[in-house]
Amino acid sequence: MEDEAQLSKLFVEVLTEAGYEVVPADSVTDALSTLSYQHFDAAVLDIELRDGPVFPVADKLAALGTPFLFASAVYFQMVPKQHQGTPFVGKPFNIEELVSRVEDAVQRGRSGPPFGKAAE
Repeated sequence: MEDEAQLSKLFVEVLTEAGYEVVPADSVTDALSTLSYQHFDAAVLDIELRDGPVFPVADKLAALGTPFLFASAVYFQMVPKQHQGTPFVGKPFNIEELVSRVEDAVQRGRSGPPFGKAAE
């Protein structure tokens, strides 16, 4: 999720070239709507979107067991306590680091308990 059009286009291009199917969303409302009917292996979240902070989306992803990471210019300290263990890539970021963090998130989703939930 990214609300800056140029950066969103870059995310899509880079992650598509890395072999991922990318579904962009530029607002909390768009993302929550998409999550109601589509499953994702992982998500990249910008903290501040045009319609507010992304944390309701992070809450929904955690409840679904979908791994995610934050990629934002907003300081990590703004992240609520329940999401402070989430990987964070600060902007401006290195493209290789972003792709690596996405791969890590996808792998977390494929192995072990769902992200945000304790092992049983």
